[in-house]
Amino acid sequence: MKLSLSRVQDEITEKDLSYVLKNPWKFSTYEWKLYNIHNEKTAFETLIEQFELCRKDGFSKVFRTPDNFPLLILMAVKISETKLHCYLVASKHMEENNQALKVTFEMRKILEEQSRNYKGCTLVVYSQSRETEKQMSWLRFIGLKYKPEGNVGDSKYFEYEARGNV
Repeated sequence: MKLSLSRVQDEITEKDLSYVLKNPWKFSTYEWKLYNIHNEKTAFETLIEQFELCRKDGFSKVFRTPDNFPLLILMAVKISETKLHCYLVASKHMEENNQALKVTFEMRKILEEQSRNYKGCTLVVYSQSRETEKQMSWLRFIGLKYKPEGNVGDSKYFEYEARGNV
């Protein structure tokens, strides 16, 4: 299974959201508390709500496998004049053929591009993981900076600061 850059799309469906929640990547399982089957409905409702909001003021991308299965869904919702809240959820296909690494490079490009579209805004991510160091390393590699002063409970706080045109 190979990730083709042409497989990054803007159009996300409810079926895509459901698929990644039913077939989660190991990090998404803990992030979205999918180890408890009863949380799947809550996670789905949250993602649907955020997806609708990002269509109004934000952005979304879906990374797909060549077989058209959703690999990773990235959504960002503008929550204030200076902040976008980011949501990431990925499927089990991230484990196949270094997909996580391939997606990471593309996500870095997308965040840089979106930083120009949302000049002056900070992209905010809250993250939880059983493998905290691995998850934090991955988020840092994408370009997010860990800001412990923003932590809430078990959720770690990360920011991607949009760059102005220099």
